[in-house]
Amino acid sequence: MGIYAELVGNVLSSPTMKQVNTPNGPKRIVELRIMSASYRRLEDGSLEQKDEKTFPVDVTIWNERHTERVMQHIRTGASVVVKGDLYVNPWITRENEAQAGVHIDAESIALNLVRVEQVVFQARQRRTGGAGDTGEGELPLDDAVGSTEFDRPEEERDAASASTL
Repeated sequence: MGIYAELVGNVLSSPTMKQVNTPNGPKRIVELRIMSASYRRLEDGSLEQKDEKTFPVDVTIWNERHTERVMQHIRTGASVVVKGDLYVNPWITRENEAQAGVHIDAESIALNLVRVEQVVFQARQRRTGGAGDTGEGELPLDDAVGSTEFDRPEEERDAASASTL
């Protein structure tokens, strides 16, 4: 059993997508490098990076559902949170020196909101056909599981709030 880890850090190099051959056939993966971030709060309230606890980590994302989104949204300099299995990869250099690096096979990766200035949500996809079909091919937002006031178009929210005044 490996070590399950959560890493917070900054992306050192933009993700690259590769296709690898596995026993189950070809699979797309994403690789990137992240600099771990460890800080301490100083008396004046500012943060100082702990250099002795900061190191690069190679990350591989095997979940194909995440690969496209990572390629779309993660860039060099982004602050991210990665969760997955951590391994130490030892190797010998050409000069015959022992080295080691840290690697995470990521189960998940997310933007750390510390540097995010704006979020734009994609419109909700309406379900068609199947159980619960209204006959018109769309599931009303009010009947959607997990729907919120913010799932409604802005005009509907404004009209609803005006009618409650």
